[in-house]
Amino acid sequence: MKLNAPITIAFLLLLSIPTLAQTDSIENIARDYHIRASDYMKYDNYEKALPNINWLLKNVPLRSEAIQSWAIEAYEQVAEQSEGTRKAVLLDSMLYAYKSKKQYFGLSDIDKNKLAFRYFKYFQNDTEKLKEAYPFFKELFSTPDLPINNNLIPYMAITEKYNSKVQPINPSEIMDVYTLTSERVAKEYFSEDNKRYESYSSFLHASLKSIFGGEMPCDAIQIMSEGMTNPDSVLVAKKVLGENLNSGCGRTDGYTAALELLVRNEPTAGLYKILAQYAAVDKDYDQAIEYYKKAINLEDDAKKQADIHMDIASIHFINLNKPKSREHALKVIELDAEQSSTAYSFIGNLYLSSFDDCADRYDKVQDKAVYLVA
Repeated sequence: MKLNAPITIAFLLLLSIPTLAQTDSIENIARDYHIRASDYMKYDNYEKALPNINWLLKNVPLRSEAIQSWAIEAYEQVAEQSEGTRKAVLLDSMLYAYKSKKQYFGLSDIDKNKLAFRYFKYFQNDTEKLKEAYPFFKELFSTPDLPINNNLIPYMAITEKYNSKVQPINPSEIMDVYTLTSERVAKEYFSEDNKRYESYSSFLHASLKSIFGGEMPCDAIQIMSEGMTNPDSVLVAKKVLGENLNSGCGRTDGYTAALELLVRNEPTAGLYKILAQYAAVDKDYDQAIEYYKKAINLEDDAKKQADIHMDIASIHFINLNKPKSREHALKVIELDAEQSSTAYSFIGNLYLSSFDDCADRYDKVQDKAVYLVA
């Protein structure tokens, strides 16, 4: 049977009238909820705004981006005034509002930074939320100019919590986080706000040590040394030296570079003595003596000067320069009476070794004379 077209269309229109009426009814209801929510939010009446926002978020989330923005603000503000289970539920609802906004409208850069900070502020001890938080921070910081400075400390804190509460993070990944955040802290605050720099830098370093359980791996310290090109290079070098000694990593490239950087910028007698000892181990005796002389010039204490002269005397003796060795041993006697017996014994050993050099082994009288001089 062939249907009459005008009759069919009329029939379909009749069927659609309830649906249109229902849609119109929902829109009217939504408008009323929206107006009330807007009015309450305008006067910061978050508690009364919540029922209206809840309905809008559940039933018409696409109606306006303002709904999610109101929800985020209202849930957090009421949660701040709440305790226990209600506070937890409100904060969960705040996260839901963020996810709804992301789903329907996308998150702006400011939204992303705010959400990251709220993971840190409210959920850093929540294992389940940490599973969301750490990847979110990683994504945020994957775009260098996107994160704001307020999230530098939170990123390291969330990394530490995730590592201890969820699962261990690869050490190289941990160092990536530390390097990124510490470089930003140095760049933003070292010259402009020293107090904040010291506070942030101390937190980052303490967090890193906590992750590694006190003694840092030598590979991590080497990576840390790469930060010695930053504005706070001297302070980084001091950390490298301290951690290297604490972990017993020896003369790594990073450790040597840190020593040399500190000697150039903040020379001390102690640093030159370390360099001198290394040069002596390498049998570069001239260089060792040069470092020791620089150490003497920076040392005010006579006893410590005497110690260094004794070191120089020993180097000259090893290098078979006995006159110079004797000269520095006598300087020890001049500077520190307490070490005179040691210095005299050293000089005596010089003479005794000279007996072997000078005696001809044929004339006993002459050999005895040399021995008596010794």
